[in-house]
Amino acid sequence: MKSVFIVLFIISIMSLIGLGLGLYSTYLIPKSKTIFFTLIAISLVTIFGFGLCFKIIYNIHQQNYAITTQLQQELDNKQKLIDSFNSEFENQLLFIHHSVGQNWIYEGGLGESLIKYGIGVHDATYGDEIGEKTDINHWVQKFQDDIDKIFKFKTHSNIYYGNDRENDIIMFKSCFPNSDVVDEGVAPGKSDESLRTLWNYKATFIELKKEFSKYPGKIFIYITAPPLVPAQTTPENAVRARKFNNWVKGEFIVDYRGKTGLNNFLVFDFFDILADDNSILKKEYRLSETDSHPNNRGAKQATELFIEFLITHGIIKNSMAIENANGNQ
Repeated sequence: MKSVFIVLFIISIMSLIGLGLGLYSTYLIPKSKTIFFTLIAISLVTIFGFGLCFKIIYNIHQQNYAITTQLQQELDNKQKLIDSFNSEFENQLLFIHHSVGQNWIYEGGLGESLIKYGIGVHDATYGDEIGEKTDINHWVQKFQDDIDKIFKFKTHSNIYYGNDRENDIIMFKSCFPNSDVVDEGVAPGKSDESLRTLWNYKATFIELKKEFSKYPGKIFIYITAPPLVPAQTTPENAVRARKFNNWVKGEFIVDYRGKTGLNNFLVFDFFDILADDNSILKKEYRLSETDSHPNNRGAKQATELFIEFLITHGIIKNSMAIENANGNQ
């Protein structure tokens, strides 16, 4: 919105200068009173028009600001509600994410659903030390350098547990641009390389294997990056994203468990839930044809399946929801 104001301001200044020069030149030329007064009239109309435009844009800006403030207040209220329950639960979950994850927690019902099953919910995102930089090539360094902060993170912004409490379940997700896998790449790949290739992605998780195996008492859940709308990827790149997700939840997990003897790493295929047979975001889950953020319908569907996923892997039990609901009345 600022850019619109600036452009209009520059145009108005340039127009007024032009009109001023026109008025001055006609004033110097004899017998041009008609033109002179005509330009004065045009100047007044122009000034009025620009003033009206500024007024309209200002009103729109104020309305948008009010809507944004209201939405942020609603999110803050939901965060406070979740925070009020967290301290009551034995198990604490941290979700590292960006905008898609925020919508999933607060609009898709993930946070409320996890609380019903006795899991405290915390999330790190934009503005948090450990919430910045969540592309796939960032994960190795994050889990190597910031693991203590990850375990101790409590809430926004950068607030950590002051006692011996830690997060037990660590969920992490890259945003949808990471599903635009541009090439197969070259083996063995580089985990810190920003180029989105299949082999670079594989190299990342091969490195992460070492990090996760250091903490057998923690559960790490990788949430696959969501799919893209057709306008933001190509058929080949989208297929490579699914190929990687199939590898990490199949061959990689088998290898991880075989070599470490641990079951503390899981994969929830968020991509597969939201993608069609062509590995593109399903039409019914789109906000628009140019926005790859899944809508609330997609987020709610993912919540339902994620709870089933946690039950299947023994992290929560069916009976827990009833017990906690009764306990919190």
